[in-house]
Amino acid sequence: MSRTRRTLALVAVASAALLAGCSSGASSGSNSADVAAVAPPGGSGSGKALAGDSAKAPQATGANSSGANSTALPAANGRQIVRTASISIKAEKVGDAVTSIRRAATDVGGYSSDENSGGDHGTLTLKVPADKLESVLDKIGSFGTTTARSEHAEDVTDQMVDVTSRLATQRASVDRVRALMDKATSLSDITQLESELTKREADLESLEQRHDALTAQVAMSTVSVEVNRTDAPPPPPADQASFLSALGGGWQALLATLNGIGVGLGALLPFLLVIGIPAGGVYYYLRRRKARTVS
Repeated sequence: MSRTRRTLALVAVASAALLAGCSSGASSGSNSADVAAVAPPGGSGSGKALAGDSAKAPQATGANSSGANSTALPAANGRQIVRTASISIKAEKVGDAVTSIRRAATDVGGYSSDENSGGDHGTLTLKVPADKLESVLDKIGSFGTTTARSEHAEDVTDQMVDVTSRLATQRASVDRVRALMDKATSLSDITQLESELTKREADLESLEQRHDALTAQVAMSTVSVEVNRTDAPPPPPADQASFLSALGGGWQALLATLNGIGVGLGALLPFLLVIGIPAGGVYYYLRRRKARTVS
């Protein structure tokens, strides 16, 4: 009886040890699988490269975008909008109104990119922050009487996404060529890589300029302003055609023609006096001499 109990006890202990070993192996396998899923392929160096590429990846849209696109001012819904506007006003003093309009732009961080003003008329092209456009238009309208006002919006989100993506790709392409140049040993390879690098850097610069232009258009709105004097005289009415007006025009044309003829004769008169009189005298003398010879 005691031998049977000892046998059952040994079997229970062995079973418990076997179950513990299986649980440990499963846990270890699970941990290994998790590590393999998290760790990037290619070892620690590849992990660093992937981390670097992720850091360079641009954020195309969104209010919290980072990188090159962070300077663009997104709309409330994350879209990239280019806003333009035009406004016309009438003011008693055009010069004072132009000065006030220019100051209204500079007060909000904008500037006047083009300006032309005279006594009765003035025009300005302003660049103002996009989020200040409405307030600037309202302030400009307060400097006189608004005669016309219009606004235009263009969604350039797709263009921004495309340029940003191509910009990241082109930067990676330039980096790859530079890495190949560092490893090149023959002169022909170096020359070929330098030519390719120059071309890719030119394409990269073009993309950067386009990206900067789009960013500037989104961040700064363009406002075209026209100022006219309130009491400026109206343009003279066009004359209606009539018999009397036609007769007067014909008479003026006749006088102009006669005057032209008189000017021409006046210009020829000195030549007639200097050349014509001696020539007439010679002709008269020769004719009389011929008549005497015949008789």
